[in-house]
Amino acid sequence: MKENKSKEILSLKKRGVASMFVVVFTIIILGIVVLSFTRLIISEAIKTTNTDLSQSAYDSALAGVEDAKIALLRYHDCLDRGATATSGSVECRDIIKKMQDGINNNDCSTVQKVLNREQAAENNAVVVQETQNSTDSGNNANMLQAYTCVTIKEDLDDYRTTLGSASAGRLRIIPIRADNIDAVDTVQIKWFSSVNASKLVSSGGSIRYCGNNRSGSTLLLYPNGQCNGSFQGPPTLAVRLIQTDATFNLSELSVSKDSDKTDTGELFFVPTNSGGTNSVGASAWGESANKGTNLPIQISCSAGTWYCSATMSLPKTFRGLTNRNDANTYLLVSLPYGTPETDISVTASGVVGGARKQIEFSGVQARIDSTGRANDLYRRVETRVELVDTYFAYPEYEITMTDAHSNIYKTFYATFDCFRSDRGAGSGCDNTAEDDSLDAF
Repeated sequence: MKENKSKEILSLKKRGVASMFVVVFTIIILGIVVLSFTRLIISEAIKTTNTDLSQSAYDSALAGVEDAKIALLRYHDCLDRGATATSGSVECRDIIKKMQDGINNNDCSTVQKVLNREQAAENNAVVVQETQNSTDSGNNANMLQAYTCVTIKEDLDDYRTTLGSASAGRLRIIPIRADNIDAVDTVQIKWFSSVNASKLVSSGGSIRYCGNNRSGSTLLLYPNGQCNGSFQGPPTLAVRLIQTDATFNLSELSVSKDSDKTDTGELFFVPTNSGGTNSVGASAWGESANKGTNLPIQISCSAGTWYCSATMSLPKTFRGLTNRNDANTYLLVSLPYGTPETDISVTASGVVGGARKQIEFSGVQARIDSTGRANDLYRRVETRVELVDTYFAYPEYEITMTDAHSNIYKTFYATFDCFRSDRGAGSGCDNTAEDDSLDAF
């Protein structure tokens, strides 16, 4: 009897110890699960906060860029009125002096001074937004948004732009303006960056070279599909030069006088990774409509920061001079096929003081470097803004009449008093209908 009771007590003790182990392990597992979820929640909260702060700092930097644009508009408006740092209205003299001093000294507070923005005592920051009543805790309680440093530079080593995107279009007019414009004799253009290549490949495209689709050293024609539709890269590039002397006649813009003397000319660059060249002489510039002399030029391209590069020697002006008028010297760069999107970099060089140097563009673009802050997180943005109207609606195509007796018919809707003109003779026409006899055109 006693032996049976002892066995029962021992069995109960074993079951009790087992239950304790089960409870302990259950608590440990539940604790691990709770701690894991807690850690995950805290990690996600930190990520959300950092993302929020990063976006807020980026927005603050963009606010600095927008203020810099306003400052540049006011500065150039004063210059256009003929004001200087020592003459003109009091307001303009103040704006010009502050802007020029800030640009020359690379001053972080140039924009704040020009616009008379209220600056915080700490680092001359301009407060953009400050959330004082947030119900969030931690960093979100007070964003302390501000832009802390905005610098502006107008004399730049190169001109940068993008062609082919929906917003940028496929043509850009690039002014060639420099303090030493007469010394500029060479322009280098680079296009299709590694960033463009990565975007093309990630969107399902492939890097193909237009110049490899046909045999021979030159391409005589530009048939549709030559550059593989929207998947080609780098793209074919058209570059047109317009230049004049200090004085000129409009007729000098329509003809080439000599092979190395012209006020206008065009080049077509077709990329290839087999053969090709990277240097183009002054005599290569031809009239855009003359396919007999203006042949496409194959440009040697390869993968890198910039895939393609062409160095172009500039011809003398129509009158054989080099004293160009920088107000009338332009490059018109375009994508004949419109795709793919490509970044462009243009630089100028010439002989200055007996040595060949890169010549800075002056008053063409401004580079804005803006740093924004949200609490203790900073974001930095660099952008280019145009100082001239490079989006002017310049015609992308032209018609050249080879026969003086050829007729061109075009219907215009510009008035309710319709008339038709044929070799200077006018006649009436229906205001609401087109002439069926011109359908074939």
